[in-house]
Amino acid sequence: MLRLARAATRVVDALAIASFTGMFLCVLGQVVLRYVFDRPLVWSDELARYLFVWCAFLGWIVAARRRSHLAIGVIAERCGSRGRALFALAASAAALIFAALLFAYGIQITARNLDIGTVALFFSFGFVYAIVPIAALAVGIYAIVDAIAAWQIFRIDAPR
Repeated sequence: MLRLARAATRVVDALAIASFTGMFLCVLGQVVLRYVFDRPLVWSDELARYLFVWCAFLGWIVAARRRSHLAIGVIAERCGSRGRALFALAASAAALIFAALLFAYGIQITARNLDIGTVALFFSFGFVYAIVPIAALAVGIYAIVDAIAAWQIFRIDAPR
């Protein structure tokens, strides 16, 4: 199981790097070809837009894994370890609910767009939207792992 988690981590990191690099190169190539050679590409704007969407959702997965999302911890910092664990449980529950909703709607929107082609590229919009349920599933798994860890802290620090 640990091997699978490491492999998934490497795949997500590689996809995030590849999507950002591809987006950067698309935009750079478009600027150079348009303003230097006066020969713009028709498809690069569209591809850069789709790569940006994938990059954003992959970044959400990476941030959830690293627990690096923005949080206001003023109240939680003043609580003991059980209070912090309760806040962590609440945050995990909220993340799990959001991920579940996004997963359900992501499946629907992906399925609805499988047969609709992109304007200038060779693949369907279903591929563009497929990152939504994938990211939601990954973030949901991280939320469950975080909730289990917070529950263990809450339970261990319980008064006896």
